[in-house]
Amino acid sequence: MLPAFLRWHLPAFLLLLAATPAAADPTTDSVTDGFEGGRIPPQVWSPCRRPEGRFFLDDMLSRSGRYSAGMALLPTPDLPPEVEAVNTEHRRSGCIDSDRDMDFMAGSDQRAELWLRETEEKGTDLWYGFSFRIDAAPAPAADSRRLLVGQWKQAGQYSPFLGQRFRNRKFYLTVEQDGPARLQQCRVLVAWEDGYDFSDFPPHRSFLHDGFDAAGNKLAPDYTADCGSDLSIDREASLPSPYGAWVDMVVHIKVDAQPDDLIEVWANGQKVVTVRGRLGYRDSGRQYFKIGPYRDPGDTPVVAHLDNFGLGHSFEEVDPRRFDR
Repeated sequence: MLPAFLRWHLPAFLLLLAATPAAADPTTDSVTDGFEGGRIPPQVWSPCRRPEGRFFLDDMLSRSGRYSAGMALLPTPDLPPEVEAVNTEHRRSGCIDSDRDMDFMAGSDQRAELWLRETEEKGTDLWYGFSFRIDAAPAPAADSRRLLVGQWKQAGQYSPFLGQRFRNRKFYLTVEQDGPARLQQCRVLVAWEDGYDFSDFPPHRSFLHDGFDAAGNKLAPDYTADCGSDLSIDREASLPSPYGAWVDMVVHIKVDAQPDDLIEVWANGQKVVTVRGRLGYRDSGRQYFKIGPYRDPGDTPVVAHLDNFGLGHSFEEVDPRRFDR
């Protein structure tokens, strides 16, 4: 939890609201997918198909039921075969970061991601639930390359407003918001696994990144800025490790770059963190979700598995443990 001196300045009503999740938007269609149909349904997911990735169904490793969906970077021969691409009309590509109709421009990253096909208006009150795990060859102890497995984004060239990140195989969560004068994005560390190295976030556990000045010159990251100081962060538990073990996630979001925005996260049934305050980006488009390994270039295979996915209107509706009942 935040120190008392950072919490007492908040209005009393805000602290009371923290104990009561906001009402969900009943107009959003619910989605449930445990991959038990023996496929990755194209009406639900858009795979980002690239040469370094493979998408497959795994009947030897599932959280519940018979199957899980696998997403591999630099796949090895022992993995199940690639799921055949379905020739169907897509309203959006699985590799486009924008609402605009534009071709994907391959960068230096590596990715094997499943993108949820449906997008939502910013500010929509949504609950996500899923089980995931990471199986990777042993990596160097000091492997600090960027790796994400799970991103909540808003259309446009913006970093995820909530990201499931990994550094040296340690799990941590970041949220993002417009920075001062909107020139740079503000990234704030909000939850982490025991043993996480905080050296990326000195000294305020936040920093500014990815911005340009009025002349179009790229701005250097600013690690001295306390740019997330307008957020209320209540951290209640550490994150569990998904390396070689299933983790059941529930995420509640209501994000529209407004002071009453909300993100809540549970792992394995335990509340991890609540974040309140202005989140996301004012000038962005619709919001969406994608999951799978996304990283800086590397030569070590990484495999992520997904099971028990749900998108809905309450904790109970999306809790991955509902598949155990």
